Amino acid sequence: MRVILLLVVIVALINAALAGYSCPKPCYGNMCCSIAPGNEYYLTDFCGSQSACGPIPSCSDSSYFTADAQRFGCGKHLNICTASKRCIKATIIDSGPAMWVEQNAGRAIIDASPSACKYLFNANSCGWSDHFAITATIASLTDSRPVGPFNVTDEEYAQLFVDHELALLQCEEEKSCNGADL
Repeated sequence: MRVILLLVVIVALINAALAGYSCPKPCYGNMCCSIAPGNEYYLTDFCGSQSACGPIPSCSDSSYFTADAQRFGCGKHLNICTASKRCIKATIIDSGPAMWVEQNAGRAIIDASPSACKYLFNANSCGWSDHFAITATIASLTDSRPVGPFNVTDEEYAQLFVDHELALLQCEEEKSCNGADL
């Protein structure tokens, strides 16, 4: 009996591990409009193609941009931070990634500029299988930080999440997030 119970537990754990990420709110056929629980994502990078919000991104070392317009809205800013409180402020210029990328990674993804990847993780590229963990929050309209790198204290980091909730309420009220402006 113990062996059967142990096997059931092992099978359940394996199934949970293989289940991966499942988007609660699919949109546009192949993307996810849901904001990740706890604002926790993996970071990937992209550059050099036409974007959903208009501009073709520059791949320079000083460009800080992201995709995920279907979650947060075009032209908004995200504060993206590592566990060590190393952060960047980036402009949302594109939509994506596709849900299959997030499913393969096992977590929602923020697709960002190569310079974001380099600054946050000192890596030349960030792929979904690298599992570079970040938090991403919508910057408040009163956030006066310029686009680019910044560091925060524990108190400032906590405030980013408060500001995110307020900004999210505002954009939902204005219907300017979750892909409303694509």
